[in-house]
Amino acid sequence: MQSLSGVFWSALVIGFSGAMIPGPMLALVLSEGLSGNLLGTLGIVLGHVILEGALVLALALGAGRVLRRPSVGAVVGVVGGALLAYMGSSVVLAVVQDPGSLAANAAISLPAGPVVAGILVSASNPAWIMWWSAVGIGYVAMSLRRGSAGLAAFYVGHTLSDWVWYGLIGALLVSGRNIVRGQAYLWIIAVCGALLFGFGLYFIYLGLKQLRQGLVGVRAQGV
Repeated sequence: MQSLSGVFWSALVIGFSGAMIPGPMLALVLSEGLSGNLLGTLGIVLGHVILEGALVLALALGAGRVLRRPSVGAVVGVVGGALLAYMGSSVVLAVVQDPGSLAANAAISLPAGPVVAGILVSASNPAWIMWWSAVGIGYVAMSLRRGSAGLAAFYVGHTLSDWVWYGLIGALLVSGRNIVRGQAYLWIIAVCGALLFGFGLYFIYLGLKQLRQGLVGVRAQGV
C-alpha cells in the first residue's frame, strides 16, 4: 500500500503525463495567454479541476460503472465534439471575415467565461473520459485505501500538475506577448481555432464509432 506521499507524487507524475499531451484545453490556454489574460488561463484550469473534483467524488461514491458505459463516451464524443467544432469554426471564420476585430481581441470567444469553458472543454473530451474510466477509477480505489486523506492526496497531486503546466504556459505567453504582433497573432489564433475544429470532428467520429459498436453489440446479444 502506498503512503500518502507516494499517492501524491505518483498522481503528480501521472498527471503531468496527461496534461502535457496537446488537446483542446491547450488551444484555449494558448488563446487566453496570447491575449495577455493570465487570469483567463487560470480560470480555464480552475474549471477543469472543479470538474475533476466532482468526478473524483462521484467515483469514490461508486459511479465508475456509469463512466465505463460505452453510451457515455459516445454521447460525450458527439455532443462535445459538436461544441468544439462550433467554437473552432467560429474562430477560423472570424479570421477570414473580420481579422481586424479578432486581432484586437486576440482570443477565442469563450462560452460564459473561462471557468465554464474549462468545464465544457474537459467534459467534451472523450479521451478525458477514457483516461478516467481506464486509469482514474483504479487510482481512486487505491487512494481510498488510505481513506479520505488518500483521496485528497491523489486529487491535489493530480490537479497540481494542471496548475503548474498550464499556469507556466500562460505566464510565458503573457510575458512574451509583445513579441507576437499583427499577422502573427492572427495566424496563431487561427491555428488554435483549427485545432479546436479538428478535435471536435475527431471526437464526433469517435463518439459515432463507439455508438455504432454499441448498437452492433446489442443486436448480437438479441440474436
